[in-house]
Parts: sequence; structure tokens; C-alpha cells
Amino acid sequence: MAEKTPVTNSPVASGPVKRATFFGIHDRDITTNKQAAIPKAFKRVLGATGEDELLAAHFHWENEKFLRLYTKTKLDELIEAVNNDEGYTEAQRAEKIRMIANSAEPVEPDSQGRFVIPARFYDLLGFKDAVVFEGCYTHIWLWPAQAHKEKLAAQQKQPQQPDTRLTTMLSR
Repeated sequence: MAEKTPVTNSPVASGPVKRATFFGIHDRDITTNKQAAIPKAFKRVLGATGEDELLAAHFHWENEKFLRLYTKTKLDELIEAVNNDEGYTEAQRAEKIRMIANSAEPVEPDSQGRFVIPARFYDLLGFKDAVVFEGCYTHIWLWPAQAHKEKLAAQQKQPQQPDTRLTTMLSR
């Protein structure tokens, strides 16, 4: 059985930080030149891990209303997992990897964490005045603020069944 990697995003944790992990929801304005600033908490994580190379990906085949921000390390792991998945034929693996690779675009934050939202995604997803950064553990979802608001409203309308397995884990 593979050894589990310690989960941390604190630069003061004992030992080196193994990978970038992101938690929380952060609202940010979009500047007139279509820039958004990475939240300080996420910026600290990137600095602590040395994973400062980010890629924005939009997996249009999933009908997503947000961008995914991956570190290069994490996107490489995703591509490697597809490459090693024996459930795909060689041709299917090559196609999936191609789809992931051409769905991603490097973003280059400046020293203050600001980056330009890639033009090909800006209008497609309806970015306007504000964005929401949503930490998703190993990556970040970047939502147009209105789409995030609609997602939350839809979730509140649907009754949630208790997840007893998760409740038990949280109670330990």
C-alpha cells in the first residue's frame, strides 16, 4: 500500500511541504485589464511549496462554468494518471491527454499575485466584475462571481442527505 502524503499547507509545519493544498472561498474584484489577484492564503501555499507555475484549464467537455487552476506539478500528475489508466486504449489515452493539455493555459502571476484571466476563457465563462476563488484541496476553481452565486443558490434548494460516513470521520 502506498504511503500517504502528509496534508499541509502551512510553511511552519514540520518537514518540507509535499504539495500545494488550497482551502476556503475568497472573493476578488477583476481589474479593468481583466486581472484577478490570487488570495494571500493561496499565494503563501504556492510560495511554501515552490509550486508557483499555474495553469488555467477549462474542461469544456464537462460543461463547467469555472476555470480550474492547477499547479504544473498537479496537472502533470493528472496527465500521468490518465496515461497509466489501463481502462483506456492507447488511442483513448492519447486523446484524453491531448484534451487536457490543450484545455490548459499558463497564467503568470506578478509579484502581488495578479494575473490576467486568459482571453479565451474570459468571455466564454462570463467573467465580469468579480471572481470567486474556491479551494478544492489540490487545485482551485475560479468562478465568475455570478455563476458561483447561482451554484450556491441551486445547492440550497436541493435537500442534502446526511453523509454518515463523513460525519463519523469528522467525529473522530
